[in-house]
Amino acid sequence: MLMQQRRICGTQVAQPIVLGSGREISKATLFNAFHYGGWLAFGSIWFAANFSVHGPLPEALNDLSWIASGSAVSLGFRGVYRWARSAGFSYASLGLLALTLAIVGAPIWYVIDLALNRTCVLGLMQLDSSRPFFVADAQNIVLQPWLIPFRHWFLFGSTLFIWSTLYLGINAMLDLEIERARVVRAMKLAESARLSALQTQLNPHFLFNALNGISTLIREREATAAASMVDALGDFLRSMLHKLESPEIVVAEELAFIDQYLCIQRFRFGSRLRAHVVADPETLSALMPTLILQPLVENAVRHAVLAREEGGSVKVAIHRREDVLVVSVEDDGPGLMSASSQSFGVGLANSAERLTALYGDNAHMYIGPRPQGKGFAVILRLPFRRKSEMRTPSAPTAVVV
Repeated sequence: MLMQQRRICGTQVAQPIVLGSGREISKATLFNAFHYGGWLAFGSIWFAANFSVHGPLPEALNDLSWIASGSAVSLGFRGVYRWARSAGFSYASLGLLALTLAIVGAPIWYVIDLALNRTCVLGLMQLDSSRPFFVADAQNIVLQPWLIPFRHWFLFGSTLFIWSTLYLGINAMLDLEIERARVVRAMKLAESARLSALQTQLNPHFLFNALNGISTLIREREATAAASMVDALGDFLRSMLHKLESPEIVVAEELAFIDQYLCIQRFRFGSRLRAHVVADPETLSALMPTLILQPLVENAVRHAVLAREEGGSVKVAIHRREDVLVVSVEDDGPGLMSASSQSFGVGLANSAERLTALYGDNAHMYIGPRPQGKGFAVILRLPFRRKSEMRTPSAPTAVVV
C-alpha cells in the first residue's frame, strides 16, 4: 500500500499516523521506536547471557558493535522492502526476497561487525588503563577469519530474517488495520451524508404544511392570525437553521423547537389543538436526534386535530428508564382504524431511517395504538447519552514504515 502524502510548497510530506487515542505520531518516530528499541533489547539479552563469560566491558563492546552494524544493514533492507511493497510484490515474493537478503546480508554484517570490533578493541589496547580488560578479547578477535564461518552465517542470517519478518509483518498488520479503519470511516461518512439528506428532506415537507396553513388563514380572512403565524414560522426557521447541521441536540433544545412548532399550529387550529409536553428534569441535558419530534408531532396533529371538527389532543413525554431515553408522542385520534399504511407520510419513515443511521440496533421505534385508551402512539427508545459523551472519529492515515 502506498503511503498517503500531502504537498506543502511543492514538497511531499508524509501525514502522521493517528492513534486510537486521537494523538498523532510521525512515521519516522514509529519506525525508530521499533527499530532501535528492538535492536537495543536484543543486544541487552545477549549481554545478560554472556557478560559473565567474557567480562562486562568486552561483552558490552562486542554487543554494541554487533547491534550497530546489524542496525545499519537492516536499515539498508528497509529501503529495499519499501521499494518492493510500493511495487506491489506479493507476500510470497516478499518472503523470498527476505530470505535472499538474509543470506546475502549475513556476510556483509559479519565483516562490518568484525572490522568495527577489531578497530575498537585494538584502539583500547593502546590505553594502559583499559588494556587488562581487553587482552583476552583482542587475542580472540585477531584469530577471527574475515571469511564468515557457517555457524556465524546461520546466526547472522537468522537474525536478519527475523528482523525482515517482523518489519513486513508489522507493516501488513498496519495495512489491514488502516484499511479496516478506512472502511469504518467511509461507512460513517456515508451514514452522515444520508442523515444530512434525511434532515434536509424535512424542510420542504414542513414548509409545505406551514404555508398551506397560512394560505388557509388568508382565505378565511384571518389576517392577524396569518401574520402572527408568518412571524412564528420565521422564528422557528431561524432557530432550526442554527441546529440543522448537528445530528444530535439536547432534549431542552428539541423541546424549544416543539414549543415553537406548536405555537405555529395554534394560530391555525386555535382551541381545537390541545397539547401537553412533559419531560423529566434529568433528561433535559440528554442527547436526541435533531428535529426528531417535529415530524412525529406533525403526524399526530394531522390525524388527531385536522381530521376531526372537534379537534384533539397531543401529548409529548420524555422520561429516563435506566440507560434508555424514552420519548413518546401520543394523540387521541382515530389511530390506525381510519388510516391506511401510507397515510402517515414521510415523517415516520424519515424518523425511523434517522434512528437507524445514528444508533443502529441500539434504538427502537414503536408505532401503533396508545398503550392506554384510544388513539395513536409513537414511542422511541434511545441510548441515554449526555453531550460530553459525543465522539468525533479521527480520519485514519495509511503508512509504510
